This record gives sequence, C-alpha cells and structure tokens, in this order.
Amino acid sequence: MQKMSKYYLPLAVFLFVTFILSMMELKMETSMLMINRFIPGAGWIQIALLASYGAFLVYKMQDADKSAVWRKWSWLLFSLVFFTQFALGILADERFLMTDKLHLPVPFMIAAGPVYRAQMTIMPILLLSSILISGPAWCSHYCYFGAWDGLMASSKAKKSSGKLRLNDRNKEKEKEKEKEGIRSEGELHRGEPVRQKWAWKMTFFVLIILFAWVFRMFNLKGLQTLIPALVLAGFSIGIMIFISRKRQKMVHCVAFCPIGTLVNIGKYISPFRMKIESSCTSCMRCIPTCPYDALNVKDIKAGKPGITCTLCGDCVSSCDVSAIQYRFFRMSPKAARNLYLVVTISVHVLCMGLARL
Repeated sequence: MQKMSKYYLPLAVFLFVTFILSMMELKMETSMLMINRFIPGAGWIQIALLASYGAFLVYKMQDADKSAVWRKWSWLLFSLVFFTQFALGILADERFLMTDKLHLPVPFMIAAGPVYRAQMTIMPILLLSSILISGPAWCSHYCYFGAWDGLMASSKAKKSSGKLRLNDRNKEKEKEKEKEGIRSEGELHRGEPVRQKWAWKMTFFVLIILFAWVFRMFNLKGLQTLIPALVLAGFSIGIMIFISRKRQKMVHCVAFCPIGTLVNIGKYISPFRMKIESSCTSCMRCIPTCPYDALNVKDIKAGKPGITCTLCGDCVSSCDVSAIQYRFFRMSPKAARNLYLVVTISVHVLCMGLARL
C-alpha cells in the first residue's frame, strides 16, 4: 500500500489537468491549444502529453531531496517553451504568437501594460489568478523571465555546494558562533542579505507605473516606447548576469522586478504558508538554500521566512529536524506540501498549455 501511495499525487495531477483542458477543448469555440492551430483535432494529443508531463513532474518533486532540482529544470523548460514560441512567431509563423498584438516579453510590461493601455490583458489576469490559487508560485514556477535569474543565481552555487556538508564537529562550532553573534558559513555562502531591497523594489515599481502613465498621457508609441523598454530589459538582464550570479541570490527578482513586488504583497490572499517550527536548532543550514533572500538570521529567529519567500520549498530538505514546514489551515505539514505541489504543478502545466490565445 505504501508503494502505491507515491502514485497518488501523479494521478491527481494527471486527472485534474486532463479534466480542465478537456472542458476547455469541448466548451470553447476557439481552441486554446497550440497544436490545433496547425493540426485541427490534435488537441487531445497535446492534452495527454501535458497531463503526463505534470504527473511525471509531481512524482519527482514529492521527494523533498530532489524537489529543488526538478523545480529549477521544469521552470527553465517552461521559459524555453515560452521564448521558443515567441521566436518562432517572429521568425517563422505568427500562429506561434500568444495574441495578434506583439509585446516585449519582459515582466515589467505585465505591470505597465494595463496602465499604458487603460485595459486588462491576458497576462495580468493570469498573474492575479495564479496568486489567488497558489500564492507566490508565479515567482518560482510560472515566470518565463525569472527562470533565468534562478539559473544565474545557482550557477556558482553548484561549485561550492560541497562546502555545505558540515560534519558533526563543524556543526557544533557553527552553533557556538551563532550564539556569539558570528555569522555562520551557510549565511556567508550566499553573501550578505540584500540591503535595502524594499527601497529598491518600491522605487522601481513606482518608476515603472509612472513611466507607463507618462507614455499614455503624451500618447507615445512605437520606438518611443520600445527603446526605453529595451533599455530596462537590458538592465534586468545585466542584474542577473553580474549581480545575481555573483551573490548567488535572485537579486533581480528579489529587489527589482515589479511583478515580484506585486506577488510579495498579494500572496497573502492565498492560505498557503511556510513556517519555521520551535524545533529549529538555529544551525542556519537553510540559509544558503534560499535564492530569494527570505531565510536570513532574523527571519529564522522570527519563526517564518521573509516576505520575499515564494514557497518554492528548496529549503525544506536542508533542515535535519524538519522545522521548515508548509501550512494550509489545519492540514498536517505533509498534506499541506502535497496539496501545494498538486496545485502548483497543475497550474504550471496549464499555463504551459493554455497561454496561447
């Protein structure tokens, strides 16, 4: 019976994804599945492939020790699918494009777009829906841009991961250092906490909204808006390459991305939470596992990750006493984590398959 239990989550994701996509395929006049644009009626094949992919992914991620690796690779795949489709739409066939209007695919456009156009579009609706359903998972599973910030932040971490395996004697030394107020090796591994991140976040967010409003008021179009957008996109990429990679933290997502700011604030409408239980020994081994700057000494002492936590779960397996736990109302931590995986991975698969309008 226990051997069969590992298939419950994959079955749940497979059935849920199949049901949602099948209903949309049957009920909607215009199919939202990409393959139907090229081979009418082949949407059922895409549904089967997407549902199978979701089942496989949750099967791998239910193991907390492997979850971080599979999350990062599946997130990167999500981004590759998005940008490949975008490139094919520009260079080969416009049927690959999400809409009939071409937009620069960078996150700040999701926040600036509704202000500039004075109307809602599909991407803000998808963003708000994902926050309602799965909290901050946009920033760790669904954002096509953030996946590359995660890749940059982890590029050096792999080389130094061996340093994180402390023997019992070293652990005791780390505990003594913590008592004396000395930073642990784990904390130093990903550098100092990002300083003044909320000042940076709010400043950048306000500037994006202000520029969008000014562009609308002066009726700027074409190159007048494209050039500033390209400059900001280049600035974002530069942060990823030169700062996130060096700090081994997702500095762009944590301190600059306006969508990250919206997600950090809006995530509390979702009942999913992450808590640090009183069983925590303050060993600080979880600090280097968090690329979102949400596990610093003060956060651990406060008993919960910082506001930039995305519930990615990369930190869960780092705790020897299982003090870092998912919460969902009165559910047990294990049940809460399983539910979060089912919901988040299902939405991940649906976004991969449905963002084709």
